[in-house]
Amino acid sequence: MLANIKELYKKYTMGKKDIPVLKGVNLSLNEGEIVAVMGKSGAGKSTLLNLIGALDKPDRGIIEFRSENIINYSDRKLAEFRNRNIGFVFQFHYLLPEFTSLENIMLPGLIMGSNRTDLEKHANELLEAVGLSDRRGHKSAELSGGEQQRVAFARALINKPSLILADEPSGNLDNESSERLHELMWDLAKKNKTAFLVATHDRNLAEKADRIVNIIDGVI
Repeated sequence: MLANIKELYKKYTMGKKDIPVLKGVNLSLNEGEIVAVMGKSGAGKSTLLNLIGALDKPDRGIIEFRSENIINYSDRKLAEFRNRNIGFVFQFHYLLPEFTSLENIMLPGLIMGSNRTDLEKHANELLEAVGLSDRRGHKSAELSGGEQQRVAFARALINKPSLILADEPSGNLDNESSERLHELMWDLAKKNKTAFLVATHDRNLAEKADRIVNIIDGVI
């Protein structure tokens, strides 16, 4: 088992009022498994992904990654954990506008301290895999929305993560670009044996996953 989430609780405070979002979530995820998370807006899908990806901390509960609870990691250890084990794909691509496609993809690897020559070779392989070899020198403003999101997906894969967390990855794309991105994500996830947890409203996308889980009233 890759990840095991037990009795996860999370609330947010607005003024003097507590807003419970997750109310005891339990979820397991196997190596190489693709799981879609569905639920209404505000159900807690994004919160769940942020907690599993160590972008936020739960109020209580356990997040085990390869049988090790990451909840009590220091901030520095959490940052290292994210960089080495997790790839993120969001609804907005978050590419750095001053960098080229190739440089944006390489960035997480440079942060990890990977060999630059090996990293550039891998980034070029990913650009070819996502069909953007001819766009390696283009900056984000010179790319279409679908191309930007494919670069963001390649960036998520650069450190060969065990788990990719995707939050509405095709939410801003037209139908054709969405389908292309979905097929690409599934193919590369399977090829690299990478587990994939994707929050989505898109039933067509969800039905291509190995499993669908639904969040209703803060629980799965």
